[in-house]
Amino acid sequence: MKARTTALLQSVAAVFAGGVLGSLIRISLSALQAKDASWPWMTMLINLTGAFILGCLLEFLGVTGEDVGARRLWRLGLGTGVIGGYTTYSTFILESDTRLTGHAVALALAYLVLSVAAGLICAGLGIGAGATIGARRNARVAPTVPSPEAVAQAGTLSSPVLDAVPKIAQTGAAAAASIALTSELNEAVPKNAATKGDSAKGIASIDAEANDTGTTYHDAPNGKAEVSGPGSDPETMNKEARS
Repeated sequence: MKARTTALLQSVAAVFAGGVLGSLIRISLSALQAKDASWPWMTMLINLTGAFILGCLLEFLGVTGEDVGARRLWRLGLGTGVIGGYTTYSTFILESDTRLTGHAVALALAYLVLSVAAGLICAGLGIGAGATIGARRNARVAPTVPSPEAVAQAGTLSSPVLDAVPKIAQTGAAAAASIALTSELNEAVPKNAATKGDSAKGIASIDAEANDTGTTYHDAPNGKAEVSGPGSDPETMNKEARS
């Protein structure tokens, strides 16, 4: 509730301040028009420029963001306040009525029709201008996304960065292969160590048994292993086996 009250007070203050400023501008400009002028050109100029500015302002604010927060205060202060105080529908109607009652019917009708028609045109031009300005502002603020044609064209260009891409890819592939080989070697080292350890244990066991029996193992000329020593006699080995 407090937030809504604060927002309402801010809106009223923005409209009030803008209305005072716009009214002061209109009164200052109206003083340039003679009171006995047959055609109220200053009033018409004020209303036409106000229609253009209001259309441009509202369209710009609508294109570039939501009507919340500070943007809403700017819309109320400038649009409802300044432009509302700057333009004058009451003076427009009073001047038309004065000419009608003064038997200047044609002048009054022309003034009415031209003011309304030209006001609609000016408002439309203002809306178009606001849309154009808002689109340019959005394009300047938003990140630039390259078109497919630009990407395809960039792919055919040669630059130090583009030329370095294959080299970087090759370097990365070589590094990945080196890491994989290192991992395989690290996994293989414990296995080889275990195999060597088992082999060493087996050899040590054979040597110990040979020392106990006095048997000697050596390579024969034909490439086969021969056994010599007390335990190498077949009869002795058979006797040991039977016992």
